[in-house]
Amino acid sequence: MEKQIDGLTGFISGVELNAEMEKLIAGGKEFALVELDIDELIIINRDYGHEAGDDVFRLIARHIRNIFPEPCVAFRDTRDQFDILMPGFGKEVAFLKAEELRKLVYEEKLDYTSANGVLLKKSISIGVSSFPEDGSRAADVFRRADSAMVRAKKSGRNQVCLSREEKLIPKTSHYTQAQLEKLTFISEKLGIGESSLLREALDALLKSYDAEWLGKSRD
Repeated sequence: MEKQIDGLTGFISGVELNAEMEKLIAGGKEFALVELDIDELIIINRDYGHEAGDDVFRLIARHIRNIFPEPCVAFRDTRDQFDILMPGFGKEVAFLKAEELRKLVYEEKLDYTSANGVLLKKSISIGVSSFPEDGSRAADVFRRADSAMVRAKKSGRNQVCLSREEKLIPKTSHYTQAQLEKLTFISEKLGIGESSLLREALDALLKSYDAEWLGKSRD
């Protein structure tokens, strides 16, 4: 089956990322995951036009190709997000390459001016995680990178953040007894921890609303 390709960047569609990570995990191969998000893309499109926004995507894609050659694989995810899978690399190397990318994107000029005469500025926020350090499943590794990227956004944007240990909240009366019993049954059948199943379900819920609601606040 042919992979889906994004027409603007030429990268593989983000829907393929999970399957590619699972292949590496099944083979026990170390890898790093770099997740990046374009800062304030909504403002760029509003003040400079969608052509400027598309040029920002192309600029980022060009630098990704130069900084992350094979065996690295780049994916265009939803909205303004990219993912870069780095087979055989650890988190430290991934961080250094991500920082190089961040700097080049920020420093390269694009010749666009707003109606108020303000030159276009662009930056990216990046999160980095790795396998097996950040989990034994693709969903865990992705969540850690995403969390680090969101932290980079909240810390002022235009920076790279590494994944860190997650704080887990114990199950409480927010769940009914029947729900907890079913959760335990599913966990035992699948051989997956209850906390991992709960995080996976919450991730799926958040992602379903991300483009419409949360994406605006993360810009």
